[in-house]
Amino acid sequence: MKILNLIKKNLFLIIVLIYGIYWVYDYFSTQKAIENLDFGINANELRKSLNIPIIDESMSSDNGYRWESWREKPKQNEILHVWKNVTPSESKKMILEHEFDAYRKLNSDGKIAQFNIISEIIGDSVSMRSGKLFYFDSEFRNEINLNEREIDSVSRSWGLNYLKKK
Repeated sequence: MKILNLIKKNLFLIIVLIYGIYWVYDYFSTQKAIENLDFGINANELRKSLNIPIIDESMSSDNGYRWESWREKPKQNEILHVWKNVTPSESKKMILEHEFDAYRKLNSDGKIAQFNIISEIIGDSVSMRSGKLFYFDSEFRNEINLNEREIDSVSRSWGLNYLKKK
């Protein structure tokens, strides 16, 4: 009888506790499943070999397709990998198909430059890249379209040496 009264008095707390335990379990099991996706963190070695940005350890994902940094703006002297969108291949012969990445850098004038890289993967052995360079949060968005050579040049100047193809 005392146990029933105790349960009745604390029913709301018991429900919240059960829901909380379920939510924590679901979150960590989902994160584990995302980490084990072939096109997730497991594909970082393939990305490096193709000179494509990897998924940084500071990035997280809710679905395995979009990875984001917890910060939006870089600190001084930092190159921040802000986000990555992954499009896995539907072909069983390939893992990756397209990837879209954004890096940000705080310039000495206080403006934030953004460097976007669009990668197309062909047969898990060749990547073709294009890109854009512009100022983030700027009223006048003067975008510069980049080809492979120019992506290598920006990568070199930003210290992203593993992205250089030549």
